[in-house]
Amino acid sequence: MIKKIYLFFEDFSSALFLIAGLGLMFYEVIMRYVFNSPTIWINETASILVVWGILFGLSVGLRDNHHISVDIFYTLFPRKIQRFIDIFANLVGIGFCMFLTYNGFVLVEHSFNSGQVTMDTRTPYWIYYLVIPISGLMFMIRFIDKTIRIIKNDGKGENLDGNHTAF
Repeated sequence: MIKKIYLFFEDFSSALFLIAGLGLMFYEVIMRYVFNSPTIWINETASILVVWGILFGLSVGLRDNHHISVDIFYTLFPRKIQRFIDIFANLVGIGFCMFLTYNGFVLVEHSFNSGQVTMDTRTPYWIYYLVIPISGLMFMIRFIDKTIRIIKNDGKGENLDGNHTAF
């Protein structure tokens, strides 16, 4: 049940923020070029919503194997070496996510303590930066899931590239 809720949260949050941001951009185009009445706050808000949607979508892309991979040499190796490469690559990904999450929290804390706000909407920057540690955690969950699945796979002919999702 928790897995289904998390899957829904990943898909819904990335889609919601991306669609809302793109919808606001479309609204701004209509207001600016049709009604000659541009708004001040929409460009900033729409950009932030699109960035949030993209960063939330990182974990969805990893879950569904939509990230770019170059496997020209990978396929030449025996399965045991491929498995080692997969584990190593996912551990590097986990390390990157730990770095991203930690420094995202540092950035959020710094901007919260400094009281910085945006020029157009006067929104505190820490709210905008909050997506960095959240998406880092979401991305790390996916890397951990992939690593566990690779380790559990003992080479019984299953795909090592993660085309099936256990989470």
